[in-house]
Amino acid sequence: MGLGITVATILDNKSAAKSASTDLADCTAIDGSAMIALGIEVLLTFNASATLGATVKIFTSADGTNYTSADTQEYDIPYSNATVRHSFTVAAGHKNYKVQVTNLDTGQSITAIYVYSEPQVAS
Repeated sequence: MGLGITVATILDNKSAAKSASTDLADCTAIDGSAMIALGIEVLLTFNASATLGATVKIFTSADGTNYTSADTQEYDIPYSNATVRHSFTVAAGHKNYKVQVTNLDTGQSITAIYVYSEPQVAS
């Protein structure tokens, strides 16, 4: 048995208005059925006038249709006057995953949001 990682874009060039989130429906689901570990990489651009960062939220689903009402895991990205790239590991153990990015700033949008999944699966 081997292990493999296939990177996929699951959120592509989205924006989050001030105090808003990306739409969970815009995120491609990640199949966790054969997954051993899951890496998430987020690329986003803060407005130069912003003062607060973002939170990346992980939602899970047993049936691929009905996702949890509350996030299963969160990762905070502090504000930076730039385009930033952050990565983190998500706990395995669920059938399906989706990601949502929440803008914590009350005055400025976040643009050019990309989220990449890096599931490690047994092959």
